[in-house]
Amino acid sequence: MRGVWGILTVAAVVIALGAWMSPGTGRAAEVFEFKISVDTVPNHPRNMGLVIFIEELEKKSGGKLKPKYYHSAQLYKDAHVTKALRTGTVEMAVPGNWVLEGFDTNTSITMLPMFFGQPAKITEDLVDGAVGKAVNQSLEKKVGVKALGRWFELGYDQTWTRTKKLTKLEDFKGLKIRHSGGSTPEGRLNALGASAVFIAWPDVPMALVQGTVDGVCSTTKSVESAKLYEAGIKYGINTRNWSGYYVPMVNLKFWNTLPPDLQKTFLQVWDETVTKQRQIARKEQADARKFMEGKGVEIFDPNDEEMARMRKHIMPVQEKMSTDLKHDPELVQLAKKALGM
Repeated sequence: MRGVWGILTVAAVVIALGAWMSPGTGRAAEVFEFKISVDTVPNHPRNMGLVIFIEELEKKSGGKLKPKYYHSAQLYKDAHVTKALRTGTVEMAVPGNWVLEGFDTNTSITMLPMFFGQPAKITEDLVDGAVGKAVNQSLEKKVGVKALGRWFELGYDQTWTRTKKLTKLEDFKGLKIRHSGGSTPEGRLNALGASAVFIAWPDVPMALVQGTVDGVCSTTKSVESAKLYEAGIKYGINTRNWSGYYVPMVNLKFWNTLPPDLQKTFLQVWDETVTKQRQIARKEQADARKFMEGKGVEIFDPNDEEMARMRKHIMPVQEKMSTDLKHDPELVQLAKKALGM
């Protein structure tokens, strides 16, 4: 009898070990489900990038990482998602760097005058290099999250007008131009000679029709999507006021539950996805430009010399901006040095 029990005991142990190691069951094959929240719609470049990320992450993790994607503010608006990320009610978010300013002002460094009009490759190299890494480290410390690395791209904020074509610095004088809010875009426009006016985005079409403002600052895609060419926008100038980015963050407690191999997969897949997402975002902006030109909007591309002249003109306001926003002085100096200033 004892022999029978011994055989049964050994068999039970073997079965238990087999179950523990077999795919789809037990700890060795544990599946990590997590929520991703964004407030933009499915056809937005950020969302399109996330779909690629999710598909590749599930595939390359062998199904061990299973994201659940919530778009269109089904869970949270970007303004509230960072708090949710900290508390763990959502595990991953990719909010705009301008939204994160309330948690870490260093995230808005790309909005400072020294970035105004910089060629796209220069800005990209900085945010992918030392400046972006420093901002990520600052976020991790101040917000208590895991920053995944390089940022998704929205595109450049540009300048659009109703009645006056802008081609040089002097053309801004006296124009009332709507901005998206905050002291940095306001200070920049005022330094250019315009009068900065804050108007909520839903109210912009009426403000243009009624002549409350002479123009707006926004991305090409946003202007096209809102059909502002029907509200009076006739001209655009690619001033590259600042470039918007989406910063990937993961709840730290969730991140620390992942084994090292899955953390590595997470980071690798994200980095690979960034390149693809930026291509999507740039195509969206380029397509929007072609569409608006087809609607009769005249878009001007100033040369690098004129952009450098504008940038030099507004640089004196940067120190006060940076001080008021409490940017890390070392980070600002790092960016200035990288920009050759």
